[in-house]
Amino acid sequence: MNIHHANIKTEYTMTVKSLSELESLRGGAALKARLKHVDDRLKWFGYLRLSDHASKFGISDVQAKIDIKTYRYLSPTPPPERKPGPAAAGGLGAGTYLRPGKFAPVFDVSDSMDDLWVTRFPDARTDEPLSLEVLSAPEHRIVPDEVRALLAATELRTSCRLRYQSMTSTEASERIVCPHAIVKASGRYHVRAFDFSRKRFIDFSLSRVLSSDPLPDHAPVPAALDDDWHKTVEVAFVAHPRLSPPQRSIIAREYGMQQGVAVITVRRAMLFYLLDEMRLLKAIRQQDKDLADVPIWVKNSKYVADELASMESET
Repeated sequence: MNIHHANIKTEYTMTVKSLSELESLRGGAALKARLKHVDDRLKWFGYLRLSDHASKFGISDVQAKIDIKTYRYLSPTPPPERKPGPAAAGGLGAGTYLRPGKFAPVFDVSDSMDDLWVTRFPDARTDEPLSLEVLSAPEHRIVPDEVRALLAATELRTSCRLRYQSMTSTEASERIVCPHAIVKASGRYHVRAFDFSRKRFIDFSLSRVLSSDPLPDHAPVPAALDDDWHKTVEVAFVAHPRLSPPQRSIIAREYGMQQGVAVITVRRAMLFYLLDEMRLLKAIRQQDKDLADVPIWVKNSKYVADELASMESET
């Protein structure tokens, strides 16, 4: 019975001729979300593992294969059918679908890495949708073709070559790096990577990567060697001392402070970004609470400032 049902479902989904047609199908919204994931994986990483797709959405391998077949049917540049046999080249493993050389996304949307992490839900009440206004600031543009090899290397723990424009150099430079993590902080996406030329782990802004190429045969550097990534720093936030008692009380409630303190544990490598986002970076560096233009302060500011200075002196 289950096999028969699966065959019927395969035939049913393969009759879909357009994305708009999905809206009228039962379960169409869920299928559309899964097809968007396939699209994003091929666009940003250049490959899709069948097992990863099934695991992400909690579906069977059979349904995952149906999703791929449906995507191939809708795509003007479908990924090649996966052939049985040994694992795919490059250590991607069996059950991997590769992005074709000429690729056109099925979903005609602007490129945004937020789509890789954020799940967008429709309004619960379509007749009276919740009024939600989101401020749209200028984005740090990231081009999939320029960062695809870098993102894949981050996931596969391999090395790659970058052409990168930093703000400390007037010209773009070539870097060989081994990335191990992607971080969104201070409104930008960064890759944490070992830079072979500088012989240390540093952050690269994805929006400043001009090109990236895989170097699968280049020796990788284990992420375990990134001390600043694995060491943590505790930052104790308190209401700013200049506030009145009622003001300090409301700030404590606003930030969920317990007994007037909110302790945040952050990776040492991310300490700069935390203080920057909290608009306390300059005040902490200069150890002057009067420079803070926000209603909070750091109780252990001397310790935090020392950790920040020590990290920045190394990088």
